[in-house]
Amino acid sequence: MHDSAEYRVIDRKKFAVIMAVLLSISAVGVWYSLDRVAEYMEHLDELTATEPLEATATLTQLMRTLAILNGTVLSLLALFIIWNGWRGWRTESVPPRGSWILEGQRTWSGESAVRIAQFTITVGVLLGVLAVGSSLILWNLVDTLTNQAWK
Repeated sequence: MHDSAEYRVIDRKKFAVIMAVLLSISAVGVWYSLDRVAEYMEHLDELTATEPLEATATLTQLMRTLAILNGTVLSLLALFIIWNGWRGWRTESVPPRGSWILEGQRTWSGESAVRIAQFTITVGVLLGVLAVGSSLILWNLVDTLTNQAWK
């Protein structure tokens, strides 16, 4: 299994409570955000009827903000995955030594850990490519929609 001195072990019940609290906070945040987006879209509909050029500019700004936010969040997640994989490769241990693990969680060491860590790094790189690619697609979609609106 693992030497508990190499890892920081958390009790499964404590972890469940922490996750429940974090998911609840996230759910409230998503609900509030979706409510604000609905209000914003109503405002945008009214603006489209009275000032179509201003509505186009507002929608362009919103979509570009979404593209930047998408790229930022996915890139940070990719960097975290790559960093975690790199630590696992260096320590020849997955999860990397010194990490938080659940009580009773399986760990790997040696060559199998290195292979898992290399795979983790590959997944992180692919996610990074997805982050950049999807953000560029969103950004170019804005340009396409703006050009269509002007015609």
